[in-house]
Amino acid sequence: MAVATPISETTTFLVTDPVARLREKFGDKILNVAEFRGETTITVARENLVELTTMLRDELGFDQLVDVSALDWFLQAKNAPNPDELLFDGKSLDEIEPSARFQVLYHFLSHSLNARIRLTVHLNESDANVPSVTPLYSGANFFEREVYDMLGVKFVGHPFMRRILMPDDWKGFPQRKDYALGYETVEFTHNIDAIEARKPKAIPPPKPQEAIFEIDGESTEIPIGAGMTVTTSAVQEFQDPSNETMLINLGPHHPSTHGVLRVGMQMAGEKIVGAMPDVGYLHTGIEKNMEYKTYTKAITLTDRMDYLSPLFNNLGFCLAVERLMEVQVPERANILRVLLCEINRIASHLVAVGTNAMDIGAVSMFTYAFREREYALDIFEMVSGARMMTTYFRIGGCALDVPMGFSDKVREFVPMIKRRIEEYRALLDKNPIWVERTRGVGEYTREDALQLSLTGPLLRATGVNWDLRKQQPYCGYETYEFDVPINEQSNKGDIYELYLLKILEMEQSLRIIEQSLERLNITAGPVITTDRKVAPPPKEELNVSMEALIHHFKLWTEGFKPPVGYVYQAIESPRGELGFMVSSDGTNKPHRVRVRAPSFANLQLLGHVAPGYTISDMVGLIAMTDIVLGDVDR
Repeated sequence: MAVATPISETTTFLVTDPVARLREKFGDKILNVAEFRGETTITVARENLVELTTMLRDELGFDQLVDVSALDWFLQAKNAPNPDELLFDGKSLDEIEPSARFQVLYHFLSHSLNARIRLTVHLNESDANVPSVTPLYSGANFFEREVYDMLGVKFVGHPFMRRILMPDDWKGFPQRKDYALGYETVEFTHNIDAIEARKPKAIPPPKPQEAIFEIDGESTEIPIGAGMTVTTSAVQEFQDPSNETMLINLGPHHPSTHGVLRVGMQMAGEKIVGAMPDVGYLHTGIEKNMEYKTYTKAITLTDRMDYLSPLFNNLGFCLAVERLMEVQVPERANILRVLLCEINRIASHLVAVGTNAMDIGAVSMFTYAFREREYALDIFEMVSGARMMTTYFRIGGCALDVPMGFSDKVREFVPMIKRRIEEYRALLDKNPIWVERTRGVGEYTREDALQLSLTGPLLRATGVNWDLRKQQPYCGYETYEFDVPINEQSNKGDIYELYLLKILEMEQSLRIIEQSLERLNITAGPVITTDRKVAPPPKEELNVSMEALIHHFKLWTEGFKPPVGYVYQAIESPRGELGFMVSSDGTNKPHRVRVRAPSFANLQLLGHVAPGYTISDMVGLIAMTDIVLGDVDR
């Protein structure tokens, strides 16, 4: 493991040369090329999608598919605007939106070009299907299943086109605009009798009839009660004298799954033949709920996704809306954002390292890591009043300035963590049991990481020098001095490499915290934008300014209205690329908020690396992916 400083040149979606080469080869097959907020979107017909995607991968260097998502332009939804009354730059909403109902979006990334590009396909409701790109980018597997599950768009040629978050017998597609949000009336003394009378009687839900397993390399649904053994030839790889394997469940109620994760496993004795992650037990409908909140009120919902990194969730959403609105953030606010996010990164990595060690048997490491994490939570409580769900960042800056004593608290935190990291390394780095259980276990290659859409530490553990704070910086990260730890010894990652990488990342976060603390102490000014159309005025203005009072009232009751369009903003969370695609239809509520959750993408690694290991290794493999189920299920 070593550290390396990535290239300093940064780009985002502006990739003129690849667009020109695509135009040169495909001509009229490219229906449209649009630019909005520095992002390039290429519209193609679905018949040409696979061919263009192949060229992006094989000839233009776009080695990773980061996300697949979709938009529903069904205007009859309750929160949609009246197209007859809505005008933007002299154009009606009908002229700006696609004529088809569904719009599928593919986000590609080139690490060599440091560039992004987006392909989009428009689909009619009566024929909502598109070719699957999973054969080209295996990481599209979970993304395509989620789009089908939530919006009903089918991907032809997908190896397992089943729901992924909702139960198989669920009726309808929850993120369609004509699918009601649904809510339960609040009970009060005066209405409780009427509400209780309308509620269905407590009837236990029907037992599932089928369970998902990975059998001989293919995802399969097995009828429950039909017997949990399978005859197969795959066990020959594991020198099993029989040709019979057993199907067992790990989770969803098991402490080592780090949440409500079920893994359907095919076992040949103690050896794992196949493993299929089964998710959705914690689905909370956060993306759907955000469509019914104003942009400011929607921030609160982001805390509940990756609950170990709530500040990153806040930041990613706020940056996306700021990009949509072209809002300038004050310098002091950016410093606070960087400082607090790096403290949050350390707190998250402490949980990752501590739980991984405990799962393998080093219980003392777990207690040490959580002891140090309490110091970080104390800082968050001092700043926001909450230890975990802070909702501290706001669109345009931060909710309020830090209190007296904040700098002293951070100065105590930094040297303490430095000493404790040394203790962790003395405890684990050369511990023979730890090394035997982690080094070479869960091994995967750089090609695997790129194909499976892995990002963050899981990608850097294979030697890919990629960190969004360096390559595509935000919040002024390009002005800080820090290194990006990567694996320079090989192009393979495993449990040990990921442990060591997180330790080194915590050390680099401490460097950033020290620099940001110095800047904070010499940088005065506001911590939120002075644009009164976006951020409410300070309280002292409300007593002397009628305009300030009006702005305050309008912002909290109605919110603001961004221009029509959509943006994608990615940040480097502790688990990898956390992306927010925010689509605006010109109203005071988001048309769509799509969260590219790193845990959801990274979980695909589990089924890839598990075969060949024992069931006792599975708990370490799950911990290696560093998933948060709130982030997976959303």
